[in-house]
Amino acid sequence: MQLKKLVIENLRSYENQEIVFPNGSTLLSGDIGSGKTTILLAIEFALFGLQPSQKANSLLRNDSDNGKVLLEFEVDNRNVII
Repeated sequence: MQLKKLVIENLRSYENQEIVFPNGSTLLSGDIGSGKTTILLAIEFALFGLQPSQKANSLLRNDSDNGKVLLEFEVDNRNVII
């Protein structure tokens, strides 16, 4: 599986963000509170939904009623968007 693109809206520190992943490995690096974990949580949410220990409002940006995650990836030379 190769991640291609992640779109995040109203999740934690992200209001509206599109991340395009280059081919190969990707390293997430940054200061504490810069949003690295949110990127991983967004990918997890797109693939598996809410986990039993998670509450939906814990993922949402403050004062937001809804959020969105779009994940595009490639598996066996086929593009998948969820």
